[in-house]
Amino acid sequence: LTRRSADAAFDPEPLGATDVAAFHQRASQEATATFALLRQRLAQLPAAAQADAEAVLAAQGALAAHLAAPTAGESPAGALKTRYHGDLHLGQILITGNDFVIIDFEGEPARSFEERRTKSSPLRDVAGMLRSFDYAKWSALRRIAQSPEETMRFAPVLDDWLGATREAFLSAYGRTSAAGAAAASVDARLLALFELEKALYELRYELNNRVDWVQVPLQGILAFAHAGPAR
Repeated sequence: LTRRSADAAFDPEPLGATDVAAFHQRASQEATATFALLRQRLAQLPAAAQADAEAVLAAQGALAAHLAAPTAGESPAGALKTRYHGDLHLGQILITGNDFVIIDFEGEPARSFEERRTKSSPLRDVAGMLRSFDYAKWSALRRIAQSPEETMRFAPVLDDWLGATREAFLSAYGRTSAAGAAAASVDARLLALFELEKALYELRYELNNRVDWVQVPLQGILAFAHAGPAR
């Protein structure tokens, strides 16, 4: 999607400071809507998730630091905005022989067609994969842990797997993009913004569709609240 073609609707364009400011504004607006929905559904959550939900609501100030636009108003040097998958996760990737096929390019179903067609940073798809690795970790933990004691025993092992998987994916993405048309380095702050925005989207989705999974995005959001903004 970073390659130029005969179709202007798919050609990459430079990513500007105005685009970055719009990314932060959208994420802030969605955060406000997410917190309002979480507060509304708090009493309906499973008991195990209520403490995390209350912690997220109490951490809105810390999360605001991740959502605030850069004061310099600059964009990452050499960055592009492109058409992108929009809903990239492990469930959209099929293994065939010694290769992979990516499917379902229609984007997030809760967004309008205009939003799905609008060019943006390809780091949105990177963030989607990072969040998917987190879901894989939690899915494995739920499947294998038969008691609170086993959860405590297995969680550190899965955390190590998650860290190694994230590092391998980001390293490979950086090498591949540096060798191709998207020659800009991965901007840590922009990637963190998209990952937090994705976790907020997941929280709204789970609140509306799968309340038993709500703790996964809650934990992801709390990780951002406990960490300082990326530099």
